[in-house]
Amino acid sequence: MDGVPNESCLADLRQALCDTAVDVAYLSDHPDHASLQPYDALFHAQPNDERIDRDGHTIATRIPCPSGHTVLWRPGIEDELMPLGLENHSVVGNPEESHRLYNEASAESIQAHAASGGFVSVAHTEGKNLATLQLLVEQGLNGVELFNLHAMFDPTKRREDLGLDPLGWMTDIQPFTSPDGTAEPDLFFLAVLQEQSVSIARWDGLQEERPVVGFAGTDAHQNVLPIELRDGERGDSYRRMLRWFSNHLLVSAREETPSPEAYDDALKAGRLYTAFEILGTPSGVDFHVIDTDGTVIEMGGEGIGQTLIARCPTISTHTPTNGEPPAIQAVIYKDGEPWATECGEHALNEPGVYRMRVDIVPNHLREFLGDTPDDWVQSYPWVYTNPIRVR
Repeated sequence: MDGVPNESCLADLRQALCDTAVDVAYLSDHPDHASLQPYDALFHAQPNDERIDRDGHTIATRIPCPSGHTVLWRPGIEDELMPLGLENHSVVGNPEESHRLYNEASAESIQAHAASGGFVSVAHTEGKNLATLQLLVEQGLNGVELFNLHAMFDPTKRREDLGLDPLGWMTDIQPFTSPDGTAEPDLFFLAVLQEQSVSIARWDGLQEERPVVGFAGTDAHQNVLPIELRDGERGDSYRRMLRWFSNHLLVSAREETPSPEAYDDALKAGRLYTAFEILGTPSGVDFHVIDTDGTVIEMGGEGIGQTLIARCPTISTHTPTNGEPPAIQAVIYKDGEPWATECGEHALNEPGVYRMRVDIVPNHLREFLGDTPDDWVQSYPWVYTNPIRVR
């Protein structure tokens, strides 16, 4: 505000990252703010934060939480492109040139962001056409959003980019948000939770070129719904939005607190799945391929596969529940089309790009859904794995 960070808003974000037990936060700021600050200022570091340096230069900070948990903070940018985990501004010492590159999607900007350590991705996939995205992939784009939270609430994006009713959700959320409602406020996300089919189709289409990592973007700003809900928290709080879903990275490092490089390696390799944890934290997600020589091909990998292993998750014991089990259904897609609907082992007889989506009917949340739970006990997307390419 007036060129000065809003300290109370920053404190809310830091507390939310701790409350939701995020391990690594790939943050992104808009370039009109970020490019004018020194790179070191993008950490908004506090006195007790641990600085993680490489060659005398800070590339990440670790936030200590009251619980003993820690959160790794990684700077990034979101505009025409979204480079995540930047280790410096894209043009060191030149804010104007960095600002220019942050505001364009080109081979030059992709190369500059990558040279600065960034995982170069695109936000708001729903607003880009496939041909544009394919060109960016040819130029070095690493990943795209398969789901963007802002798009699911924004009336214009819903109507023009997603083909959805632009305003219907505003009425649907009343049981969760009205003062006399009886449903758990955090669950108002269910009013917009559905597959972002436009983004998914474009993500699938990009796999024809080469592996492209898919992930979900929270796109939280805590600046659009300052109304206090029944739980005493504003509707758009960082904590509330960060609780709704997460991207789970399969990190190969064995240390208790993995390094920035360990997280970056998993992200760049596509070893991740997205989980809509407001429906329950999934336990036991497993999707991999056994190669002809017996080696394991993880998500994001490729090889001459012989057997595909798809294990359906269960809900974690930490998930709120009324004791009734949810109904869980997996669908395995090949080249964007349904291929199998059972968990377990599947023989691979032909090449293709395989991924899994797990849906859930949240019977276990019935008591948290107010006076009309039947309106909400329906099938929702729960888990999206990244694909495996079988040659």
